[in-house]
Amino acid sequence: MIRNIQRTWFEVWGTEEAQNRFLKAILVFFVTLSCTQSVALVVLALRKPPIFAVSSTESRILTVMPPKPELLEAEVRRAVMGYVSARYTWDWQKIEETFNTAAKYISPDFRKKFLAANQDQIRIAREKKISQRFYIADTRADLAAKTVRIGGDRILLVEGLRATNPLLIEVQFDYGARTEINPEGIYIVGEKVSAADTNTGSNQ
Repeated sequence: MIRNIQRTWFEVWGTEEAQNRFLKAILVFFVTLSCTQSVALVVLALRKPPIFAVSSTESRILTVMPPKPELLEAEVRRAVMGYVSARYTWDWQKIEETFNTAAKYISPDFRKKFLAANQDQIRIAREKKISQRFYIADTRADLAAKTVRIGGDRILLVEGLRATNPLLIEVQFDYGARTEINPEGIYIVGEKVSAADTNTGSNQ
């Protein structure tokens, strides 16, 4: 026999309130757990995977270490020399391609301005069939000041005629991201060109 039990309104309300508190507690628990898992997944996704070096004698994790000063100077010289060679040695038939190569060493903030500023030189070189060679005589790198001074001789070739003059180029650089087109991560941010000082000496 089922008995109809009558409960007062306050008893019903108290039971509903207890259930609501329990459900709220479970909801807060699962929301907290979901947020914690989301943060953990983001952290794991952004972590760089470890790189293992395997040889016949050992297997170990490669650690990233900043280059030593002498290695960093060698990278700076290599990047700056690559820029100077592309910027100041070109044939009039391929001058635009050569400047595009030089632009790879330019800071991304100045790359468009660099290409735009050299359009007149590209046009004149093509119209007058002018080619240029730059022979480097000496370089001086100052890592603290982030500058490299390069001295040498510039030769202009115009329809078989040659004009030679000494040139001193002071390049300002900065460090940036290493990419496929610029693995050294050295970017040119400014340069000054003037007549070479014959008393600079050599420091290669």
